[in-house]
Amino acid sequence: MSAIQIILFRQPGKIHCRGENLAIDSNQLVVTTEEATASAMSRDSWLSIFCYPGELHALYHEIADLIGPSTEMNRFQLESVKILPVFDELSNVIEQLKGNHNLLIKFIFMYCLGMDNGYFSGLMRYFLAHNDKMLSYLEGNFMQPWPVTRFAEDLGIEVRRLNFLFYKNYGVSAKQWLLERRLSYARQQLMVTEKKVADIALDSGFSNHAHFTESFKKRYLCSPTVLRANFA
Repeated sequence: MSAIQIILFRQPGKIHCRGENLAIDSNQLVVTTEEATASAMSRDSWLSIFCYPGELHALYHEIADLIGPSTEMNRFQLESVKILPVFDELSNVIEQLKGNHNLLIKFIFMYCLGMDNGYFSGLMRYFLAHNDKMLSYLEGNFMQPWPVTRFAEDLGIEVRRLNFLFYKNYGVSAKQWLLERRLSYARQQLMVTEKKVADIALDSGFSNHAHFTESFKKRYLCSPTVLRANFA
């Protein structure tokens, strides 16, 4: 499994996974493989979200306190379909968070850890163990103002291979991931520090203040200065 697919069934439906068809009741959250497909009477009856290993790697550090005690990896059994019940209130929150993918993934995994801590703690560790070296390097160096070619050189692989790994682990190209990660970090710094905008741009991996401001506006529909003022 190179990515996790999370499907919220508001109404009864079916999951088609690895040659099996499983009936799913209404108000169920299904954690399954990226190859699985869902069906129901209406397309509006279910919502599908994909979560890549790189996103789990970043998420792990945010919710580490919720992860249960480590067990032997060979004791963990990855299930192709894991089903959890949800309530109307939870479904409504998931709907409201659709526009913020990172926050949505965080909310869902916090809920999953609360419902079955042993399994989902093991799931997090499973993906980290299979992707840790490269993802740790990326998370530790994304703030460097390096082009994609520099990252490829440091990892000892070709740019084409690096982009393949990014699509596998993050669902986007290396360039797109770096931009998104840097903007996300800059946004956080704008809200929690009093650093100058120009300094935050440099600290976030942007060598050009104008490019940072333009990219920030496209991503968040406002300038860095306006965003900071709104959170003041």
